[in-house]
Amino acid sequence: MYRLIRSILLISLLFGIGAPAWANDESWEYKVVILQGVTAGGTIKEIASGVSVDTKKTKALNELASDRWEVVSVIGSLVADHVVYLRREVSR
Repeated sequence: MYRLIRSILLISLLFGIGAPAWANDESWEYKVVILQGVTAGGTIKEIASGVSVDTKKTKALNELASDRWEVVSVIGSLVADHVVYLRREVSR
């Protein structure tokens, strides 16, 4: 049993060391965008389903998405500024 566990750990270690080299095939470009909150001029619109949408933020994100940017992470609160981390694959 000890020999089996040791073998599994060794194989896991070898794959763990090699994995970053395999994942290095793609190059990414990153962008950080600060979307200002409602108090800085955002416009909230309620749609028929009862959901509120900030049309300025939505338009800005749609323009970035059309340029192949994808959202990685968002940090913020309901009416405050939002920091959006974006990335896109670099063309070769």
